[in-house]
Amino acid sequence: MPMQLEFAEQYALPVQGEWGSLFPRRNEFNEAFSLRWGRIRFEVCWGAEANLKVILKVYRSGGGCEKFIVDTEPYDAEWNRHKRATRDFFIHPFPPKQGRVTEVKFSFVAHVKGRSFPSRHEYLFMDRSHIDEDRPGRRAIAAERTTPNDYRTREADAAVLQADVDRYNRDFDALHLVPKFTKGQPGHPFHPKRYIHDRIDQLIRKQRGQPGGSQCLKVCVDCIDDADFVNHLIFASENGVAVQCVVDWRKMTLTHSDRYLRLKHSNVDLLGVFCTPRDPLIEVAPDMHTKFIIFGDEDCILGSFNITFDRWGANWESGMTFHSPGVCRLLDNVFQSIRGGVIQRYGVDPLSHFNLLYTFGRQTTLAGKCYRPHQAILSEIHRAKRSIKVCLFVLGEMQGEYQDSVVDALIAARQRGVEVRLILNGHMARQGDPSRECTMEEELRRPLTPAVARLHHVAIPMALAYGVTDHRVPYCPLHSKYCVIDDYIVLEGSLNWYNTSVFSHDLLVIAASPAVARAYLHEFHQILRLFRFPGLSFKI
Repeated sequence: MPMQLEFAEQYALPVQGEWGSLFPRRNEFNEAFSLRWGRIRFEVCWGAEANLKVILKVYRSGGGCEKFIVDTEPYDAEWNRHKRATRDFFIHPFPPKQGRVTEVKFSFVAHVKGRSFPSRHEYLFMDRSHIDEDRPGRRAIAAERTTPNDYRTREADAAVLQADVDRYNRDFDALHLVPKFTKGQPGHPFHPKRYIHDRIDQLIRKQRGQPGGSQCLKVCVDCIDDADFVNHLIFASENGVAVQCVVDWRKMTLTHSDRYLRLKHSNVDLLGVFCTPRDPLIEVAPDMHTKFIIFGDEDCILGSFNITFDRWGANWESGMTFHSPGVCRLLDNVFQSIRGGVIQRYGVDPLSHFNLLYTFGRQTTLAGKCYRPHQAILSEIHRAKRSIKVCLFVLGEMQGEYQDSVVDALIAARQRGVEVRLILNGHMARQGDPSRECTMEEELRRPLTPAVARLHHVAIPMALAYGVTDHRVPYCPLHSKYCVIDDYIVLEGSLNWYNTSVFSHDLLVIAASPAVARAYLHEFHQILRLFRFPGLSFKI
């Protein structure tokens, strides 16, 4: 007798939808958009440890359908029941190139007892009459206009993940880790672009060689607005490769890009992530900020770079590739959880020569506590004995477990005799509107951010980097986020060192290897040679 499938409605039911009127919003390029805010409320017949994630489907008159995922927050909790509401989400009703919204539907996923359960139905949130009325509204969520839900989630195998971690604790070489650096040149041999396209071609060849097989390409990158990359994704999909892309909601919504439009009308599975928590520590809006790609089941890449090489090809970025089924599985655990599955728990040793940490991961120490990227950064700085070399896009007062900040940790390291040196993006190290046009002389009069000013006040050597040529908006192409400690421990990933990243989807790799560290130290010193550092008092 076949096993009966459990559905999320056994644990929760949607009860109310709410929405706001149109309001203006601008993207990073100062382009204007009109959005509407939304929220969905649920009643849950389980304690507050049960979680819900909501899948929005936005249908348009042009025939397209956009998918988004939204987290929920509990309230009015009792031991056996509680209520939940989605965090803020936003709808773009009238984009000029896609057709107007005709209806918005949703399904949901329940996390109960370590498993995820999809809802049986999709429910109506807004129809065309609600969209045409530009005013706030709400409606009871009813069952009479439901349709079947085809969205499914998947969980990784925690036992297999633990075996992978244990193996890398014993055998660093099994990672086959290779550092990658863009060096502001998409044609440079160390640039990740060639690697990415070669691996996509490899998947296409495998799929053609085994038409009955199922080669998978999983992209989990903040922004993928790159013509060559999008063309290759669509070509891979047309050749039978299962292509799944997860991006930040703003990048696929607040844009006039034809590349995203092509993705939305292709067979590529494109999902936008709303990451909209609220906390007084948050400096700017959090986002889905991870930057990794899994090619099949053996190769993967991660780092600081978005896949926007045709727009930001001059950026200096860094990252790592791995030829390792185990690292692919660790990243897939993150990927599946962002898509709505339950993140799997496994143990890590903070002193291991390799760790891959996720901001919402369940990597636990022997004491049973989660060990997350911001905690690891502070711990590694506290353990430094001789030197700390940091190269960052943004530095802020990122707080650790005991309210000490990364700035406190760097100052304490300097005070105990550790050599501390920093290269920072000079434009982002100053207060004020970073998009404002000004001369370099005006730029240098902008005050330092409080975190950078604290380091300067105690005379920690800093190089505030700028590009070699002047622009209408002073510009620094430095976008890396790495640190080298004691010339053999490398911290690398998508995580900027400020509190917003603690509340965003981000990754951190810790790799203890003199060979890997040498590549990063070479990059560090090359930046010192090639960039401009106006304001000599800050130069190393």
